Amino acid sequence: MSIIVNHVMSSNITSGIFTDLLSYYKKYCDKEISIVESCRPIDNADLYHYHRPHLESELKANSVVTIHHDLNDTDPWLNYEKFHPRYMEAKKILCLNSMQQAFIHNKGLTNTEVIPHGYNSDVFCNTLMSKKKTDKINIGFISKRYGRKVKGEAYLYEIFKRLDSQKYKFIFVGVDRTITAYKAAQYGFEVKCYERLPYFCYGDLYKQLNFLLVTSLYEGGPANIPEAIASGTPIISTPVGMVNDYVKNGVNGIILTGDIEKDIDNINYFSQDINYQELEKNAFASSKNIMTWQDVMEKTSLIYKNMVR
Repeated sequence: MSIIVNHVMSSNITSGIFTDLLSYYKKYCDKEISIVESCRPIDNADLYHYHRPHLESELKANSVVTIHHDLNDTDPWLNYEKFHPRYMEAKKILCLNSMQQAFIHNKGLTNTEVIPHGYNSDVFCNTLMSKKKTDKINIGFISKRYGRKVKGEAYLYEIFKRLDSQKYKFIFVGVDRTITAYKAAQYGFEVKCYERLPYFCYGDLYKQLNFLLVTSLYEGGPANIPEAIASGTPIISTPVGMVNDYVKNGVNGIILTGDIEKDIDNINYFSQDINYQELEKNAFASSKNIMTWQDVMEKTSLIYKNMVR
């Protein structure tokens, strides 16, 4: 039986994130599932999968929505009330993390499933190896820089002020991260910056990192969490998005508290050799808990099939 799933984007605005995501749907969904991408819903699809449902006045019957953003985000564009009527119309609501699911359940919507971001097993292959520790701890900050600074730049700068530049160094990856790298260099840190690093290089990138640092205020994912977990990289992060599902404070990473002095003490403590070795060992063990994109699409395919039975 062939199943046509129309992925409705609801806007002609291009998004690298959605482009990559749709490529995984097309590549890894079951062979009897045909993925058709369009701006507006097509006629006679078996299922309609919406990614920007708040831009629609009404969803088609037999529809799926994915929540890609943090439901606590204060951006007016992402105000929850713009989404709720469409979520009510959806037959299935896909969440990236358990925080989203709990939020939605609190709104009386229980037709949910948590399907997180996956990692690219072609890129992150043979990445599980002991981290290189040179004379300095290498911290990666991997994200595009946004004008409204949702990636937590203010807190990142507080970290720059307090970490010892003789013990730590940074790699920044993402569009406009040269600005951030310059700021770190002003505080005396050794820095590298790649504004546009080809994705096939990311496996090698994570091999160089002792920590991934995430200071975001709001996140649906972020995508770098499964990358770090797949590569056995300990994570330092605010308690956002998928972090709460995969990172245990003091076990395979560090959860930032917002108390800058306490956070710096924790980073310094877990950077010491014996403490870091334990953190790294647990990060390696955690790698088995994360899904590849093949796993994600296998689970998604099963949901599609159950919806058309």
